[in-house]
Amino acid sequence: MKIAFVNDTFLRGRGADTALYEIARRIGKKHEVDVITFDADFPEENFKIKLVSGRKLVTKTWKDFLFLNKLASLKKATEGYDLVNLHHFLLNLALWRKNLVVTYNGSPAYGNTEKGFRRFMRAWAVSTNNFLLRFVPKIIAISKSIKWELKRKGVSDKRIEIIYDGISSEFKPSYQDKEFMLFVGRHEPHKRVDEVIKLSKDLNFKLKIAGDGPLTKRLENYAKEIGANKVEFLGRISRKKLIKLYQECSFFVSASKWEGFGLIFIEAGACAKPSIGYNVFSIPEVVQGNKTGFLVNNYEEFKEKAKILIANRALRKKMGKNALSFSKNFDWNKKADEYDKLFLKIKLDNEHKSK
Repeated sequence: MKIAFVNDTFLRGRGADTALYEIARRIGKKHEVDVITFDADFPEENFKIKLVSGRKLVTKTWKDFLFLNKLASLKKATEGYDLVNLHHFLLNLALWRKNLVVTYNGSPAYGNTEKGFRRFMRAWAVSTNNFLLRFVPKIIAISKSIKWELKRKGVSDKRIEIIYDGISSEFKPSYQDKEFMLFVGRHEPHKRVDEVIKLSKDLNFKLKIAGDGPLTKRLENYAKEIGANKVEFLGRISRKKLIKLYQECSFFVSASKWEGFGLIFIEAGACAKPSIGYNVFSIPEVVQGNKTGFLVNNYEEFKEKAKILIANRALRKKMGKNALSFSKNFDWNKKADEYDKLFLKIKLDNEHKSK
């Protein structure tokens, strides 16, 4: 089978892009696979990368509209495939067809975190997304929470399949604990990185922050302003360094108010580390409350649970062991097999309908 995976970017350090890479390199062992994108830095592995002229979508500036003149070239680039698996909803405008499968990662609410033109662009993207999704033949939701979101948008239950993201075997425990909390992720409004910075200050416990984003400078200034001198900003790091951080931290923390899947919690668990996160969206699907970590409802609860883990090394170890066991449900090999079976079924169904 000839398969095209399509996304606006294919870059290391981005969650959705990493998931696409993990699926493509496994599916590529059985099928002819191309990754079609505007920008890439992943190495080719059982697949070929086809670059199309374009740029990252949904930057929430007027330049987002520039992708419209690239739709024809993108459509041409995806012709001749048995199946097209799209990982960015706006590209539906170019790729709608009966052999299209959309992997939907969801989108955080824009609420009051964005103003002016950025708020307008987010609203435009969301409304366009809501309209286009109703016409997609098959959608893969990466969590139960995302399936609920799709149904709320008017997508038929029959057209939705749930396939969770997975975890690579590189993430494994080394059973070290160097007395620090860890946060990994983009510095964006819904991630609420400021809360874990405040947590470090309030509890006088070291915090390492891996990742960057549009709010990085503001967050660095915030840490200085409140005197959170045990916070270390690491910026973008290598995969090897990331795994080492998970292995060496005491526990993982994220104050994110939205996650489509929450891979970061599973990565921590695969390294035998417990997590603390908010009891919202998909996070309860990847953190088992009071077993693999803690689910909280407000900052005071967050601080209380972090204080418990800081004081109780034995509890950290016990919860970490549970998290390691739970993470085995999210093996990328199993997830790629689920994709493969779904793709084959769609191909056979389409062939049957065309007769």
